[in-house]
Amino acid sequence: MVERESDRLTATLKAAADPNRRAILTLLAQEGPLRVTDLAARFPISLNAVSKHIKTLEAAGLVTRRTDWRAHLIELNPGPLAEIDRWFDDLRSIWSLRLEELSRLLMEDHDMIDQMTELALEVSHHIPAPREKVFDAWLDPKMLAKFMTPGPNMSVPTATSDARVGGRFLVVMRAGDNDMPHAGTYREIRRPERLVFTWESPFSQAEGSTVTLDFAESGGGTDVTLRHVRFETEEARDNHKGGWSAILAALEGAV
Repeated sequence: MVERESDRLTATLKAAADPNRRAILTLLAQEGPLRVTDLAARFPISLNAVSKHIKTLEAAGLVTRRTDWRAHLIELNPGPLAEIDRWFDDLRSIWSLRLEELSRLLMEDHDMIDQMTELALEVSHHIPAPREKVFDAWLDPKMLAKFMTPGPNMSVPTATSDARVGGRFLVVMRAGDNDMPHAGTYREIRRPERLVFTWESPFSQAEGSTVTLDFAESGGGTDVTLRHVRFETEEARDNHKGGWSAILAALEGAV
């Protein structure tokens, strides 16, 4: 049954593929049954060519031939066209399901992005040193190697910094025999007020993870406020909060 319906649909589509045959079907739908000679008069092709097109349409069941007295009339048979409608309806149903699935996935991604945006942290630390000195420490590889230690017994064997907007930095943190590379791109460098960079960490894979540092003069020293946004989980956020607090404390000792 499926194969016969498929064969009929194929024959219908092949017959309707020619623009002249489609024009014949349109005329019959608009004006009703017509003689072959009347149809041929509407086309800039020969009567013989029109007759061949009509035979193709007859073979596909799209037109029928009947005799009205001496006139042979060609009449539209819309039945096979319904199969095309059903086929397009099936396509529309499939496409609608795909659009619904795409919408669902986009909503899930949007919800995940919203969740990651909401998962943010903020830590502050007062450092008894000039604001310029504290700011510059974040762009100096030698200084980065001294204070970018988020845990006890950690060291930084490698630190690099291309201190310009669009430049990259790399900090390799070592714990025992494990090296953990952390990197990012400088997004804003406004000395000595603000520093913004992306954060690429083995422990934070969230896209758009960004750290913002604000430096404010206070009590003869500097108040450093660090904000970090975009985490995949609350656990990742909480772990980073402890790490950044330790780094700010180490920064105080380094400057």
